[in-house]
Amino acid sequence: MKQTLLISFFLSVFFTADAKHVTGGEMIYDFISATATTKTYRITLQLFRDQLCDAQTNCSPMPPSVRIGVFNRDNNSLVGNYYDLNLSSLTSVPPGGVPACITNPPTLDYKVGTYVFTITLPNNINGYTAAYQTCCRIDGLGNVGNMEGATYTADLPGSSLAATVPDNSPRFAQGISVVCFNKYFTLDFSATDADGDQLVYSFCSGFGGGASSTSAPFDASPPPYGILSYTGGFSGSAPLGSSALINSQTGIISGIAPDAGKYVVSVCVSSYRNGVFIAVHRKDFIITVAPCDLAGVELEPNYITCDGFSYSFQNLLSSPLNLTSYWNFGDPGSGANNISLADNPTHTYTDTGVYTLKLVVNRGNSCSDSAYAFVKVYPGYFPGLDNNSPRCKGSSVQFSDQTTANYGIPNSWKWNFGDPNSTADTSQLQNPVYTYNTPGTYVSTLTVGSSKGCIATVTDTVFILEKPDFTTSNDTLICSVDNVQLFASGPSTCCVTWSPNYNINDVNSFTPIVAPDVTTTYSVSYTDNRGCSAIGSVTVNVVDTVTLKTGNDTTICRTDGISLSLAGNALRYTWTQFPAGSTLNDATLKNPVATPVAAFTSYYVTGRIGSCVDSDSIKIATVPYPIPNAGPDQTICLGASTSLQASGGSTYSWSPIAFLSSPGTAATNVQSPTISVDYTVSVTENMGCPKAVTDVVTVKVNRITADAGPRDTSVVRDQPLQLNGTGSSNYSWIGLPATQWLSSTTIANPVSMPQDDITYVLTATDNIGCFDTDTITVRFYKVNPDLYVPSAFSPNGDGTNDIIKPLALGLRSVDAFRIYNRWGQLLFSTSQIGAGWNGKLAGADQAAGTYIYYAEGTDFRNKKISRKGYVVLIR
Repeated sequence: MKQTLLISFFLSVFFTADAKHVTGGEMIYDFISATATTKTYRITLQLFRDQLCDAQTNCSPMPPSVRIGVFNRDNNSLVGNYYDLNLSSLTSVPPGGVPACITNPPTLDYKVGTYVFTITLPNNINGYTAAYQTCCRIDGLGNVGNMEGATYTADLPGSSLAATVPDNSPRFAQGISVVCFNKYFTLDFSATDADGDQLVYSFCSGFGGGASSTSAPFDASPPPYGILSYTGGFSGSAPLGSSALINSQTGIISGIAPDAGKYVVSVCVSSYRNGVFIAVHRKDFIITVAPCDLAGVELEPNYITCDGFSYSFQNLLSSPLNLTSYWNFGDPGSGANNISLADNPTHTYTDTGVYTLKLVVNRGNSCSDSAYAFVKVYPGYFPGLDNNSPRCKGSSVQFSDQTTANYGIPNSWKWNFGDPNSTADTSQLQNPVYTYNTPGTYVSTLTVGSSKGCIATVTDTVFILEKPDFTTSNDTLICSVDNVQLFASGPSTCCVTWSPNYNINDVNSFTPIVAPDVTTTYSVSYTDNRGCSAIGSVTVNVVDTVTLKTGNDTTICRTDGISLSLAGNALRYTWTQFPAGSTLNDATLKNPVATPVAAFTSYYVTGRIGSCVDSDSIKIATVPYPIPNAGPDQTICLGASTSLQASGGSTYSWSPIAFLSSPGTAATNVQSPTISVDYTVSVTENMGCPKAVTDVVTVKVNRITADAGPRDTSVVRDQPLQLNGTGSSNYSWIGLPATQWLSSTTIANPVSMPQDDITYVLTATDNIGCFDTDTITVRFYKVNPDLYVPSAFSPNGDGTNDIIKPLALGLRSVDAFRIYNRWGQLLFSTSQIGAGWNGKLAGADQAAGTYIYYAEGTDFRNKKISRKGYVVLIR
């Protein structure tokens, strides 16, 4: 037997000033008595509070008093004064049973507060509205924002509904049930009506609290009332999401619950008596969806397979408490395959028909549950559709259902023609017609059902044109004694009509022949079988003669091109030349480009319009370009000058003008250029082609920079010195004084064996005599190679003896130079010749005193030398 496990909370909590207290409410009216001019009602406000709400969640107790206003709906005026009502009763809301097979069950403890008053109202046309407003609902709601208030109302009917008098409002049930998140649930929101009126239920948007900002008694505003602002994809018509619906006849809410949280739900019930509408009654409350889980079964009401005999099933209520599954597919012909113990089985039915499916979970224990459903097996359902597009805008498109079925027949159609420019682009006909008024590409959709319950959706593309792809031949020109064929082209061969009917062989032909003797414009109208139409025209200009006129004879520079000027009205042209040649780019153009090479060339042209002919000619003379010559390239030494001489024309212009004495003459001096320059001369000829022609000459400046090596160096007894000169290709060394001690005086890198101090002068020259000199001084020490370390230094920044370093005489390298303090701490170390200690360690000055050094090096014979001793730091 199937169990229905109801899991939901109806919450209603009220807040004092700055406290959150609203959980839900309902306002009820009962008819008491009537006179000829009045009616008396008892009005009851019920407010709900969750007793588990405490100070930690900023909840307040049930309001000890409330304020209610009654408004005349004829003019929205307040009737009398506001009613301040004390709490008349506080009772518990009866909880529903909590299922035995549930995990993390919620605790349900709610109270309802009642506030009652009696009022006598004059008869009016539109009735009255009683209203109570308060602030605020609790924060953290799943479907509305924070700080939302609430308004609870009762709408009393007026004399416009005289047949309804007397009337008592419906009363909603007050039971509390449990709702587990993401599980199937049902909630009882049915109402009873003392008058036996017909009730119709629906979700509706809850009312906000108006201008109320506290829970203290507040003067309610007259209707209408603003609705809540829903969030998170929820709405007043879907407060629990799209998977939860309300039965309009019973008031039962059922479906799949949303995620755990609190949700505002407002239910409206419309009452009717003998088909006449009376009023809308509403209840507003907060449902708590708990993070619980339960065992159970939920199936679809019906299953249908229309494309085969197999179907895959699953329990829609997924829970770890569902320990076992027992499926009976209702297909005894399948033998042992009729039963499955799988959680999500697939069954292949043996034949077509309707079968009864049963699922039992936890079979044989206290948490067992079961459900039944029908399975319809009707394979061979093939949905299809077609349309007769492309069509032009404004013409009807015929849609047709092409669905076929092996079982049953198609019997329901829902077309959506996909037209965003219309709200009436749907149909339920089998083969509808629809008109698109805007060109474009549309997607039409057909959902088609069958008498066996099969349903499927297919789509098709619809092409709507602005106008047909209709073209005509271009305007043309004919001789008065000729005819011409016109052309029209469209998507279909039907239909065209030409006008006027003047010297035309067939006004309904796409390719008529016309022979007008005067200029005539032929208009053509086109229609096709797709509802498309278009118009076009061709103007036939008629002449009796051809007129041609070339330009005047002219002269150009030889090898240049010229566009031959021709005025005329011919349709076709033919050019020839004398002397014969092929100097035209296209002899059939009206204005071809000629590139003559002879001194004189005559060009002849014939123009035709059918049988009409004319001709003319033009002579082109050519003169040669000047032949410029800037002279040969030159190379000079830095600081020298030279001259340039150009020829080949009448006028000259040199650029750039840097270092030039006369840049506007054929001959010019280049005065002491400091860099190499490419000079361009532009030459023109007054007696020939007036266009300038250029030539280039390069003046290269050789810069010699002699380098004899370091300015100063030193050697010791028997130490050779390798000299290295650079700067050119030819070298000469001399010594000052004359004793030279060189291995060679004419190479770049001679070896010197000095016997005394000497200065060598290096002269570097190139092949054109450019030169430069440099010197190097060699100090000769009559000692053996060694490391010499001063005994003291004073690092005071005066530029004298600021660092202590070894003097490396005759050494190839300094392999180590280290400084230690008297405790053996290393203060400085280097292996670079010329580097030394500045008296600091990590940037800090060291104290004056005696320090120890160690020096090690390699002399020019590769012999190791080491020295150690003391050095005094003086401050």
